[in-house]
Amino acid sequence: MMLVVAVLATGGLITSAAFNTVDRSGMRDAGRLMDRYADDLSAGVSDRAAHYGDILHVLAAAVGAQSSLFSDDYARLTAGLESARLPGVAGISFVVPATTAQLGTVQQNWRARGATGLMLRPAPGKAEHAFVIFDRAFGGNAVVPGLDVTHIPQLDNALRRAWQGHTLAVSSAFHLVRDQKLPEQLRQSSIVFAEPIYTTQGSALPDRFAGWIVMSVRGQDFLSQILLDRGQGAIQASVTESDENGAVLTAVRPGQRAQQGSLTRHRTLFIGQRRWQITMWPTTRLLESTDRGMSWLTLAAGAVLTLLLAALTGILAGSRSRALRKVDQATAALRRDIAQREHVEARLREREQQLQHLAFHDPLTGLANRALFYDRLTHALTARPERLVGLLFIDLDGFKQVNDELGHHAGDTVLRAVADRLRVALRAGDTITRFGGDEFAIILDGLATAAEARTTAERVIADVQVPIDVAGTQARVSASIGIAISRAGAAADDLVRDADTAMYVAKSNGKNRYVEAGLLT
Repeated sequence: MMLVVAVLATGGLITSAAFNTVDRSGMRDAGRLMDRYADDLSAGVSDRAAHYGDILHVLAAAVGAQSSLFSDDYARLTAGLESARLPGVAGISFVVPATTAQLGTVQQNWRARGATGLMLRPAPGKAEHAFVIFDRAFGGNAVVPGLDVTHIPQLDNALRRAWQGHTLAVSSAFHLVRDQKLPEQLRQSSIVFAEPIYTTQGSALPDRFAGWIVMSVRGQDFLSQILLDRGQGAIQASVTESDENGAVLTAVRPGQRAQQGSLTRHRTLFIGQRRWQITMWPTTRLLESTDRGMSWLTLAAGAVLTLLLAALTGILAGSRSRALRKVDQATAALRRDIAQREHVEARLREREQQLQHLAFHDPLTGLANRALFYDRLTHALTARPERLVGLLFIDLDGFKQVNDELGHHAGDTVLRAVADRLRVALRAGDTITRFGGDEFAIILDGLATAAEARTTAERVIADVQVPIDVAGTQARVSASIGIAISRAGAAADDLVRDADTAMYVAKSNGKNRYVEAGLLT
């Protein structure tokens, strides 16, 4: 009897310990899974916001490049934007600044440019205004032209941030003007992305501020699509403006939120000069996908096994001990083997990624090399032949002098600095290549007109000629650029040859300039 009691007591303790161990293991698995979903979701929010910012940046640059913007021009520039590819986007507006004294002039000017019947409605008590001139709505109500958006504090604050910071700004959450006709329960907490527009006044004058491109985004739709793509229905999330009034964007997918406070996750993102805190909670679906239910199965199995062991302990005591030792040893050996194999596989994957990167990128600047350049240029010319493809071939003027006077280390510093400036100056979809030595090449895919290539060349020339600090010494280089635009039947080598020839003409004509291949005689 004492032996049976001892077996029951020992079995009970072991079963309890196994239950706790398996339960903690299940919680760790759920935590790791929650961490993965949290990272994926925060990355998805960041990527989606960056994508919308890129769209606004390109659209602002296109509007700024217009010598005189008409309503037809704005409709053409926004015609390619589709609501299916812009989840949550309610509309994109063109907004211009004006003072009270300028109301008549601004109204008459934009009426003449196609804003028929435009009536500016300034907010009372303000000397400076911001009026909606053109609006492209996506599946909803359009904003009536002439609205002064400075009466909306959140939007007014975002416009001022964009103007003062010369870059994209995001507002805090509020209800959109275009949603005012919706029932109260259907209005979403929303935000706007605001991108400043600058027009070029010539090389001798600074760019002139001309207004904003404003994208209205409904928060629930914006986050829900990302949750659907990245969360797979396993989590719920909200975005909190932790630094301004605690405004919240919420996305709740179907499913019951699990009451597990330890699995709640927080991530902080910086979007458009604003700090977002994303809070994510697990649903019961996430817990069901882990092995947490095994803890109760372990408890039941342990209880049954304990009873059996108590009945058979006299007969099977020795065999049980030996069997358990062998199981433990085999399990430990298997775990060590699995861990070692996973470590080796991880190292192999990491090495493969490094080799892949080295095969297609320049080791000094990190830019694409010739192999990747020709692959992307050939793809751009053949995948969609109807699209304009521009090629800028760049040679640095004065680079040899920097090498001779300051040494090759200084030359490497200059090349890296030029590469960094090109990354900042160009669109995210453009391919920048170090062609060799002090030569660079840029593929401009999907140009609207050849003039965009010239505008890009001017921007590159201006950025490159800014002095570069090399250990306290100011190194100066400039850029001679040859431009070639794709034509019917042209191959990659044809475009490279034309751009290279144009570049040499630019160097012969005094350097620090660009020459377009199509204008050579």
